[in-house]
Amino acid sequence: FQQGRTNMAAANFASVEEKMVAGGCSPAAIAAFRSAYDALASGKTGFIPESDITPVKTLPRYEELSEPADADNDGKLLASTVVLKLNGGLGTSMGLEQAKSLLKIKDEMNFLDVICKQIDHTRAKFGPGVKFMLMNSFSTSDDTLAHIGAERAKEGVELLQNKVPKIDASTMQPATCAKDPELEWCPPGHGDLYAALLGSGKLDELLAGGYEYMFVSNSDNLGATLDLKLLRHFALSGKPFLMEVAERTEADKKGGHLAAWASNGKLLLRETAQCQKQDEGEFQNVAKHRFFNTNNLWINLKALKAVLDKSGGFMPLPLIKNSKTVDPRDSKSTPVFQLETAMGAAIEAFDGAGAVVIPRDRFAPVKTCNDLVVLRSDCYKVNDDFTVDATVRPTPIVDLDPARYKLVDSLDSIFPNGVPSLKGCSKLTVRGEVVMAAGVVFTGECTVTNGGAGPKTLASGTYSGAVNL
Repeated sequence: FQQGRTNMAAANFASVEEKMVAGGCSPAAIAAFRSAYDALASGKTGFIPESDITPVKTLPRYEELSEPADADNDGKLLASTVVLKLNGGLGTSMGLEQAKSLLKIKDEMNFLDVICKQIDHTRAKFGPGVKFMLMNSFSTSDDTLAHIGAERAKEGVELLQNKVPKIDASTMQPATCAKDPELEWCPPGHGDLYAALLGSGKLDELLAGGYEYMFVSNSDNLGATLDLKLLRHFALSGKPFLMEVAERTEADKKGGHLAAWASNGKLLLRETAQCQKQDEGEFQNVAKHRFFNTNNLWINLKALKAVLDKSGGFMPLPLIKNSKTVDPRDSKSTPVFQLETAMGAAIEAFDGAGAVVIPRDRFAPVKTCNDLVVLRSDCYKVNDDFTVDATVRPTPIVDLDPARYKLVDSLDSIFPNGVPSLKGCSKLTVRGEVVMAAGVVFTGECTVTNGGAGPKTLASGTYSGAVNL
């Protein structure tokens, strides 16, 4: 039976490969997708049972790292370092139709402006050696390159993410969508980083150029700066791969966590989609599974090349299977599987990989309009070196009416004069249609409610507790 299933998978993948070749996919992208497809065809669910893993109890902490500063050596390290930002997201959940990194955040600057200024500041201080790259998707490439300008684009900034076919759930063949063939394709997750580096030739180019270390993080996480203390630690440790993790709280319990295989002690990453229903309680036990992946990763490029060569030209990553419809807006369209991988899952592919516990301020992603409001407020400041720091800890929780303020454009209607002062606030809740005048200050916990029809204005002043308009 198993042999029959294997033969059928091989026959079906021939049509998948044909589609990918016609779509311009590289041999590395095809090899990586074949690994995921074979896992799906063999009946693998991608689940990681609780019984197969053990919790990670102790890890080195950022505060304990002791590698000394050395201006000359720091300059040499930076000259062999690549900073790569994942920049493939459109931020569609926030109502955006362009690269999320082009969203204005502070002082009329967007994420990308701040990131580029950080790189320029580092180069001005230590020399021009540090390389900057963006992993764009087909959806973000044009907008991003137009924004950064031709001069920076000449540096070889762009690494283009691959696209992969959606798989028809009933036939295991490439899904079709006659009304919009673009819907037949999907992004393969940020685990595609490795296939994109290899298939584009960028990995070989970087190694030939003397680059040895790569720091990878999300473009919407301004806390993830190129930190010299971490770079020194990574370089001197000799580790092939280092993951920045943070302590889980109750607010993080539904996200993935770090663990170790019970069989060999190797570190692994277990995502929500890899947890079985009966294991949810343990998955969400933040006292047991204490650390989560911030998606800030340090990779030794020579070690990466060795792993890819050993594996036959692809990174062996666990399958993440998502059940969708070919047209996400039409629940009656063809059921499909979207096969993804996570780049952090590569931690188990490297012998000797490690993790380090970082301060929470290195993890400040913007996933919702609520997050954006906090970032735009006086709870954050831009420093002279263009790092962005919180002015208060913890930063407040903002909960705007989801029926009205889920999309970025709607923030102009509630905050026509800019975001009010939040640095003295612990939680702000808004329900109903509200317009905030200039000079509004919130302290402590505050709930602003407009229970009537039509907008009502909150006048200038300081507010706390329940405010009914």
